[in-house]
Amino acid sequence: MTRPLVSIVTTSYNQGRFLEETIRSVLEQDYEPLEYIVVDDGSSDDSVEIIRRYADRLASWEVQENRGQAAALNRGFEHARGGLLGFVSSDDTLLPAAISRLALQFERDPDLLLAYGGADYMDEESRRVGSVPSLEWDLARFARTGIQPIPQPASLWSRRAWELAGPFDERSWALFDTELYLRIGAAGRVQRVPETIATFRLHPESKQLSRLGTMAEECLRFADGFFASPELPAALAPYARSGRASFYRRAALAFYAEGATGKARPLFLRSLALSPRGLTRGQLQRLVRTLVPERIVRRRRS
Repeated sequence: MTRPLVSIVTTSYNQGRFLEETIRSVLEQDYEPLEYIVVDDGSSDDSVEIIRRYADRLASWEVQENRGQAAALNRGFEHARGGLLGFVSSDDTLLPAAISRLALQFERDPDLLLAYGGADYMDEESRRVGSVPSLEWDLARFARTGIQPIPQPASLWSRRAWELAGPFDERSWALFDTELYLRIGAAGRVQRVPETIATFRLHPESKQLSRLGTMAEECLRFADGFFASPELPAALAPYARSGRASFYRRAALAFYAEGATGKARPLFLRSLALSPRGLTRGQLQRLVRTLVPERIVRRRRS
């Protein structure tokens, strides 16, 4: 049986200190045929110099004006010819044999749309600091709670899945992969591989650890722009209220962590109106604390 071409895209924006490790982790995979596409999103550091060192081993690479990761990824996938697709951010890595392990699932099930495994967290010095275990696939739970079961770099999807669910929403800052996975899951079969095959890097500039206000606005946009959209896939419609509520809560929690209780309070209340059972005890306690004047909260945090 002829193996499908796998296309991997990496985008970079001022992540030169991690980029080479990412590039090598893809190029040193044992899977063939593999094409690797790199898009620099207007970096001002040494990212382009690093990319040039590997140019002869890349299917293509380019530099574009900074437009955000989702737009850079869409640009990369415009060049992709593979039957299987995935992306590895410029601060993450693939572990050895990751692509082979995922591609095997598609060989076993030609109708499969998405396969994924687990990941490890690593720090700025590439030391393992924890695990990101993948969760069993459950579309209803994913849609209701917003808890993503898929560590993003540990995933591949089929060309058909991309045609059904892509491209990425270029308005999105962080949740474009969540939307893609929900749309793919609503369209067909998804398979989990119970193995650790990739890494997430934690550092001060990573989206998980920075810009709480931006993440809050992103969750709010997702609640209203995805779950309230008339184009929401029919398979997700039964979970629209609870899903929307979960992202209102996430936005509220991010605003609360930033000290913006005045912004957090109405979002907590809106989430309660949509799905009163979805609020945990800890979240309810935070909701009560949003009643405290914001100037007092900020004074306590200073």
